[in-house]
Amino acid sequence: MPRRTRFQKIRQSRPFLLICLTILVLLILIFVRGFEVFNAGNATQLMMSLSFVGLFVIAMACLLMSGGFDFSLASQATFGTLIFVELCIRNQGVHWLVFALVAILIGAALGSINAFFSQVLNLMPFICTIAISSVWAGISAWWTGGLVKTINDASFSSVATARVFGSPIPWTFIFMLAVMVLYSLMFKYTRFGRSVIVAGGNPVAARLAGLNPKKIKTLLYINAGVIGMIAGLIYTAQQRTATTTGLSQRMPEMRGLTSSMLGGVSFMGGSGALTGALFGLILIEVLAFSLQLMGLPAWFVIFVNGMLLVVALTIDTMSTKLRMKRLGLKASGGGGGMMMPGMSR
Repeated sequence: MPRRTRFQKIRQSRPFLLICLTILVLLILIFVRGFEVFNAGNATQLMMSLSFVGLFVIAMACLLMSGGFDFSLASQATFGTLIFVELCIRNQGVHWLVFALVAILIGAALGSINAFFSQVLNLMPFICTIAISSVWAGISAWWTGGLVKTINDASFSSVATARVFGSPIPWTFIFMLAVMVLYSLMFKYTRFGRSVIVAGGNPVAARLAGLNPKKIKTLLYINAGVIGMIAGLIYTAQQRTATTTGLSQRMPEMRGLTSSMLGGVSFMGGSGALTGALFGLILIEVLAFSLQLMGLPAWFVIFVNGMLLVVALTIDTMSTKLRMKRLGLKASGGGGGMMMPGMSR
């Protein structure tokens, strides 16, 4: 079988397909609304959305590749940012960075709670993190009484408003890309990154190779809590308020799941790359933004996002079955069959 050239590999890759689909969406938008949609304001708004949702994608994709899952990221971030804003309001003489560090530590603690339930008590992560999400959402609603908490710290708000040398590009978008590149390099060139893929693809083989899948997933749950909290802080800086429902309504976990799977991250764990997840997110955000600019109702945007997840899940399931068939393994069944992240302990 002849070797594929570099161009052929790129052309047949998942990111290339996603780039083509994104361009197609933009061409349709131009046909409907014209070139006036390409202005600095719209570009900035799109990149601001990518800034914090992209961090949720990184957290979700890392967990998925390890065979883990966390549906409580938005509720955790909401709980931590509410504490952050309350501390800023009560201690206005203290720089907000001190309380941001407190919020990040809270994110690490909440991630470790998820790790305890899923890796120590062996509860199914898919079910357990949904339940934990409701716990933090309920506590947040009880504590605030449903009221909006406003932060009037100009230096904190400047985190969201700062632009790259006067361009429409927010610094938070550059920060998200830098984190994406850092984690991509980790997965490609470090022993821990390769261990995540091995543990997610075959935990039994990972243990035989001297790895500890539970320890790896524990670190990634803590990592997800930290990244999710940073994303929540960026979102809070953009909105200048903290509410119990604002971040959850953006459904960052669902976008992270859909983006990851569209980008080639397997729902079963053990394969994928953050680059593909990023292009999957760009496609989703550009599509949602385009539908809004076309004046389509909000329910249609939700419908399209749901259909994208169904398509991504179908493609992932078929490709996983094909991959396991080539390896001579059964794609389902009791002995050695595939398990979704929520089933894998």
